[in-house]
Amino acid sequence: MNTGPSHLWFVARPFALAGRAPGIVLATSCVLLLLLIFVVEVLTPNTVVAAFAIFPVAAATWMLSGRLAALVMSTVAVLLGTAALIEAPNRVTLLLVAIPVLALGGIARLYAANLRASYDAFAPLDVDVHPIPPLTRRELEVARLAASAYTAAEIGHRLHIGERTVESHIASTYLKLRISSRSELIRMARRLG
Repeated sequence: MNTGPSHLWFVARPFALAGRAPGIVLATSCVLLLLLIFVVEVLTPNTVVAAFAIFPVAAATWMLSGRLAALVMSTVAVLLGTAALIEAPNRVTLLLVAIPVLALGGIARLYAANLRASYDAFAPLDVDVHPIPPLTRRELEVARLAASAYTAAEIGHRLHIGERTVESHIASTYLKLRISSRSELIRMARRLG
């Protein structure tokens, strides 16, 4: 299902890892990469490698939650500032690298937020905002059990109905709720009661 502008299908969605476990992995990886860049920068005083910090900063500000992106941005600011203090001959160069790296992080964050708003404009109706359309008593029972990770066979056995009938109720529920997967059903389970 295409939920955004067609020319952006190849770009990772903005804030794609916000609030998700892989976000912590990406944030940790970005911080470790920044530390590696810092160590290489200090060990090679005649070469400025700090510009490579732009990659983890861009990835973090594009894909992570605000708190994790701020952690990465703070890390790069502290590390580049420390490198500028340690490498007196390259201080001006490091500051001239730090400014665009931090500016790019801020611009990427603003652009990600703007693009996310455009994705939301193309997204299907948010089931958390709109009231749940009326489900039959049986559809509601099946939906609650399906959201609790019961299989169609287990639901059928529990409600004394056939497995195909369960699948029919689930399909009808998906249609009424404008969802297309069990994970979406699970996300709105609290609203089903």
